[in-house]
Amino acid sequence: MRPAPTPFTRAQRDGRACVGCEGEDGELIDAGHVDLPDLPGHGWAVVAHPACRSTAPEEDP
Repeated sequence: MRPAPTPFTRAQRDGRACVGCEGEDGELIDAGHVDLPDLPGHGWAVVAHPACRSTAPEEDP
């Protein structure tokens, strides 16, 4: 089965890059969790730089 396409890079999906700017350098902190739109409950944790945190996806309730 092929993975579902997402607007996120592989590094972002692996928690190695910021979801705001795609950068991999510097401090990365927890930025919540994103779900695949067509598969609720299936997703991954995301990280962001502190300065990019406000642009990160909101955590699902």
